[in-house]
Amino acid sequence: MDGPKKLKQTEVKDTAVYWRWINLTTLAVIGKSAVFHIDISNNDAPTKMFDRNPQMASCQIMSYDVNPQNKCAYLVGLYSSDQRSINGQMQFFNFEKKQQTFIEGYSGCFADLPVTDTPGEITQCFAFCEKKSAETTQRVHIIDVGSNPGQSKFKVTTELQMAADAPGDFPVLMQAAPKYGIIFMITKFGYLFMIEASKGALIYRQRVTDQLIFASVRNTVTDGMICINKVGQVLSINVEENNLVSFIMSAQHIPDNKTLAFKLASKYHLAGADEIFQQQFNTCVASGDYAGAARAARDAPGTLLRNAETIQKFKSLPAAPGSPQPILLYFSTLLETVKLNEIESVELARPVLQ
Repeated sequence: MDGPKKLKQTEVKDTAVYWRWINLTTLAVIGKSAVFHIDISNNDAPTKMFDRNPQMASCQIMSYDVNPQNKCAYLVGLYSSDQRSINGQMQFFNFEKKQQTFIEGYSGCFADLPVTDTPGEITQCFAFCEKKSAETTQRVHIIDVGSNPGQSKFKVTTELQMAADAPGDFPVLMQAAPKYGIIFMITKFGYLFMIEASKGALIYRQRVTDQLIFASVRNTVTDGMICINKVGQVLSINVEENNLVSFIMSAQHIPDNKTLAFKLASKYHLAGADEIFQQQFNTCVASGDYAGAARAARDAPGTLLRNAETIQKFKSLPAAPGSPQPILLYFSTLLETVKLNEIESVELARPVLQ
């Protein structure tokens, strides 16, 4: 743009009805009959990715995206059959298998998140809101789209309760916040929903505008959303990191809220559950479960337990017959999923050199 410099000129043999950048070098163009990708880093012609489902012919296209692995995509369109109610259609396409799934739904998003209880495991997730035309219930599904055949797949489903003063409301935008394991969702009438991904629990709902929000982008600095509504207002939506866990702990509307808060604090190293981590660590040490104590230190936020005091404690613990020194068990537990901090790196070097 500073140049200006022409990067590419090409022709799409279809009538474009929607387009957007899906990454820094790829422009997706949705035609009336098919979906195309244009790579601006070369001189190749547009690549036809898949044909549009004929059932979506009457839809106004609202969104399109591809997952980070470039293995699957979704296309969303809206239509009205009676000039009063608005319904959604979604076409999900797997590029590798050349297979499509047709969903009655409004919006979706991709995200790579640690939704299982396996330490260090990241799941390729697809979240979407489904509402069948013959039903009034709206459901949010969060499913695993990356597992190999035969592997168990992650899936959670939760019913979505719209606000009492917004009958007929429906989601128009969804976006993931991988830093917190949260799915943001904004509805036609300006309500913001925050949904925890591993359980599908509704954490927060609040009206943020009375105008339609028609576009949003992820804030890569804060992992929040920057949105624009139809009167030109720009809204910045972010998670208050130091308050998220304590908010969930005190939120009575969230099922098993304390367990969920502790899991979020463990997975994402968030403040707010310091006392629980400390109690867990002390209990494990007292019972001789040094591996459990090491895991508690690893999962605690910041340097709450990953400090010189903890290292000295592990150094002073007696080793069980036939077992490694507790301090080496501590380091090996950390190195399974995380990098050592400065203090730990120096301390590990000492016994290695000896």
